[in-house]
Amino acid sequence: MKPGATLHPDVVQEVLGAWVLAERREPGEVSVELGEDERALLAQMPWPLRRAEWLAGRRVAKRLLHEALGLAPSRTQVLPLESGAPRVWVGGVAHEEFVLNLSHTRGWAVAAVARTRVGVDVCDDVDGDRIARIARRVFSEGEAETCGAFQSRETQAAVWAMKEAGLKLFIGGVFDPGARAIRVESLSPPRVTANPAMQVALLRLPDAAVAVSRDA
Repeated sequence: MKPGATLHPDVVQEVLGAWVLAERREPGEVSVELGEDERALLAQMPWPLRRAEWLAGRRVAKRLLHEALGLAPSRTQVLPLESGAPRVWVGGVAHEEFVLNLSHTRGWAVAAVARTRVGVDVCDDVDGDRIARIARRVFSEGEAETCGAFQSRETQAAVWAMKEAGLKLFIGGVFDPGARAIRVESLSPPRVTANPAMQVALLRLPDAAVAVSRDA
């Protein structure tokens, strides 16, 4: 079972009123046009894996902002807020009209942008097994059985992506406010229970699950 609609790599698609783009990760550090503040941030990163992830995220973000919104990469910077969430700057001014969210794995970099809050997460199928190892921290009573989480690696990856995408609306993560704050009710159709209420879309890349969350 591979739940989710198809997300075509390298194609901007509209999902729940947001624009979404996925790119296959390349080995090493990819080439991307950076602004002065972005170059300064990169210079502070000594770890090759972190640098590669960061650059992959900036490349897919700038490509999405250009293709979906017409924002020139040469004038656009993606800089972190205090929370770590990305903020779009254009010509040195914070572009608060749109909200950007990013996610990456060893295989993929994915970006989503919308006029209101949006969360996106990608989980490689090969990493789906990890959710079983921490099930007690992730699932509420009866949740995994109700949504069929453990049917396959693909369903496990889907559940993980849905929870993480939902948590990004809280600007949180697995530990704060905690994965149990998002209860996955169904994979097909994708549906979660959370407070505040949210919508979730579930998508499929060739070997990964992607989830997009929006306020209900």
